[in-house]
Order: sequence, then structure tokens, then C-alpha cells
Amino acid sequence: MYGVVNALTEAEPVADAAQATKNFWLQANKVCRHTILSTLSNELFDIYSVYKEAKTIWELLILKHSAEDAGKQKFVVGNYYRWEMTDDKDIKSQINEYQRLLEELKAEKINLPDEFVAGILIEKLPDSWSDYKQQLKHKQKQLSLTDLITHIIIEDTNRKTIRIAKGKELTAKANLVDSRNKRYDSSNKNNKKTDYKPSSSNPKFKKKGNCFCGIKCL
Repeated sequence: MYGVVNALTEAEPVADAAQATKNFWLQANKVCRHTILSTLSNELFDIYSVYKEAKTIWELLILKHSAEDAGKQKFVVGNYYRWEMTDDKDIKSQINEYQRLLEELKAEKINLPDEFVAGILIEKLPDSWSDYKQQLKHKQKQLSLTDLITHIIIEDTNRKTIRIAKGKELTAKANLVDSRNKRYDSSNKNNKKTDYKPSSSNPKFKKKGNCFCGIKCL
């Protein structure tokens, strides 16, 4: 084990070094180099197999992954910064998204103060929550993230209840107006006057003359 670690931290001994030291390093380097290369993908193997010292391969891999980690950190921070809440999505699901972003930051060893992430969540609330946001900002006591989430969920439940009640009220009013209109139409039909057309045939009268009784008819 020591030989592997030694090969990762020390370069090949100089030419005038003791032969025993050279042999020890060569064996350690061989084992260490083979171990590292055997863990790489085919693509990375083709890149790093050209290097003969395990120390060189190890240092290059550290640089590569450090750069990747830095890039990933920037990506995670960017996602957190750009995230916004909208009115067309469920509040609970959006809060879950926010908590996932915080977990991704923690995974990259980026730990933000609880007061900070709670304040950011308030700022990220949808535009329709502007009055509620102002109420939270004017609270004397700063809510923790856990308490804030509970507070937001209760507010969201109350808003949904009010919307449902208003919807039922509007539906009831619409049905009442429709019912009145139908009764009015029915009443008009019943009270409508019937139009009578005069008879087109002229009445026939008997001509003046003598009746069968012999008396002259008028």
C-alpha cells in the first residue's frame, strides 16, 4: 500500500539514486499505474495510457475532476439563481423543487444560512402573492425555512378554499339568472294575444222576394 501512495507523490528517482530505491519505485509505479488505468473508461484510457508515471496520470485526473466540479458548482448555483415560482403551477410542487435545489447545493458543499434561503423563497413567490410577501417582510421575527414553508402551505390552502367558494357563488348566481330568464320567457308566451284574421268570404244574404207563405219578405 505504501508503494502505491509513494508512486502517486514522488517522481522517478534520479539516475544516481540507489538501485534498490529505483527498483522499489519502478514496482510501485507499475502497480499504481495499472490500477488507475484499469478504472478508466476506454475513452479516458486512450488519453492517459501514454503517460508512463502514475504520478502524472493522477495529477492530470485531479485537475480534470476539479475543473468538472467547479463547472458543476456553477451549474447548480445558476439553477438556484434563475429558479422562479409561477401562478400556473401547484405551490407545494414548487416548494419541493426549491428544496431539491438546496440539496443539490449541499451536495456541492455549498451551505447557505437558513435565514438566507428562507428570504430567497419569499422573494421567489408568484406575483399574485405580492401582498402576502409584504406581510412576511414586515414580520418582526424572521421565520425559519421549515416554519416559512408551513406558513406558505396554510396560506395556499386558504386561497384555494376562497377560490372554490367564490366559484360556487358565481355558479349559483348564474343559475338563478338563467332560471329567471326561463320563467320570463314562459310568461311571455302564455300572455301573448292571439291574432285573429278576418274571414275572407263575404256573408250571403237572401234576396228580397215572396216567401213560400205568400208574404213578401223584407
